[in-house]
Amino acid sequence: MISLPVMKDTFKITRETEGDGCWMFEVEWPERPDTDPEGPHRLRLSWEDYDMWVRGGSVEPEAVARAVLRYLESTGGLHELPGRIDSSHPRRIAPDADRRITALIEPVAPGA
Repeated sequence: MISLPVMKDTFKITRETEGDGCWMFEVEWPERPDTDPEGPHRLRLSWEDYDMWVRGGSVEPEAVARAVLRYLESTGGLHELPGRIDSSHPRRIAPDADRRITALIEPVAPGA
């Protein structure tokens, strides 16, 4: 089992919408001084990536988006991200990213 440090999220998912073959999440970093003044970042979570990380659709898409962002946070990759982020980005920079993201997926608590 993979163990990553538990940390408080520094990001906030402010909106989720469904697109063509994906979910789109607006993400803000309230405590980051270098946050884009033109608005929130957007994370695209493809249905293919979701199905690879979560078998059978048993977890909310937001939980998977959080795992992707937590992975990027844990590797220091958030500071290098463009305004639009694709869920496939981590696997392009680290061969074990998919395995580590799967380990970070936690269901979203009701009312959270």
